[in-house]
Formats: sequence, C-alpha cells, structure tokens
Amino acid sequence: MGLRERKKLATRKTLQRETVRLVVEHGLDHVTVEDVAAAADVSERTFFNYFSSKEEALVGDGPPRPLEEARETFVGGGPTGELTEDLKRLLISPLEDESDIGPFFEDLRLRMRLIELEPQLVPKLKAAFAAGEQEISETLAERLGDDPGDIRPQILAEVGMTAMRFSIRRFGGPTPETPVSVQQIHATFDHAFAVLRSAFGPQH
Repeated sequence: MGLRERKKLATRKTLQRETVRLVVEHGLDHVTVEDVAAAADVSERTFFNYFSSKEEALVGDGPPRPLEEARETFVGGGPTGELTEDLKRLLISPLEDESDIGPFFEDLRLRMRLIELEPQLVPKLKAAFAAGEQEISETLAERLGDDPGDIRPQILAEVGMTAMRFSIRRFGGPTPETPVSVQQIHATFDHAFAVLRSAFGPQH
C-alpha cells in the first residue's frame, strides 16, 4: 500500500473513530458532521469525501478488511498452497502491525458501547459485517475457480469469519493496562484454525 493510500485509510479510520466516540459521549441526536470533522481535524468537505452521513461513519466498514497484497497472494494460490492456512493468513493480515492492535480494540470497545446506547444501529452494523463476509466469499471463489454464488466459498467464508470472531472475542475486553500483542492474536488464530484443520483436513 502506497503512502497516499495509507493516509486515506488513516483518515477514514479517524473519522469513524471520532464519530463513534462523540456519539457514545453525547448521543446520536447531539452530534453533527461539523463536530466530527472538527474532532478529526479535517473539513466537512473531507468528511463527505469518505462518508455520506454520520450514520454511515458510525456503522463503519464492518470486520477488518484483508490487505490488498494479501488478497492477491491468496487468490494466486499462496502463500503456502494450503487453503486453511492461507485463509487464516488472509484474515489476520489487517492485524499484522503491532501499532494497529491497540486502536483496533479501542474501536471494538467503543462500538460495543455504541450498540448498548443506540440499538437501532444493530441491523446496519450486521449488514456491514455481512458485506465483509461476502467479500471474503468472493475472494475464495476466485481462488477456487467457483462461482461467487456457489455454496463452497460461502461456507468457507462463514467458517473462517467465525474463527476470526472467536479469536477477537477472546480479547474483547483488554484495556490499556492489559494490552494485547500481535503474538497473542496470532496464537489464538492459530489455535482456532488448527481446530478447523483437524475437522476438515487439509484443502487446496
């Protein structure tokens, strides 16, 4: 990912984080796009370059999206050639950097609080996660040579995302006083996918 793309992604994440934080603190009806832009130190025009409304920023992007380089490697049959192992590496690719772990779990805690305070957003949040799962299904279909509507990539995507959610929930409550490391995330992912591998056997 180039510098320009990284900056755009960082701005997008900041806008989402500040929107959620402000709504958790003040309530949905008491936060404006102007408030979010000011908190993120950008213009309102910049906000609208990324999101059409504060509600869209609140819902966010769903589960962490795999890095494009990891996606291309996966579709090409890599990095190991073993499907379950490669799917694990694809799904964990957004959390490879130690500096991403703290902000990720801070965002997770804020969104859990958001759901408690604004339960009407739950259907939209679920839809965002479903869209993320569909992207994984389409990526699997590319690798397997299947039609995106086939059952095999859809089931594999759902099983893989379930393993991912399990791994994340294991650390859903850490605080700055009890931080989580990349190594811990990897170890939990390894364990979850080892269970899948033992159940389904190696696949290619």
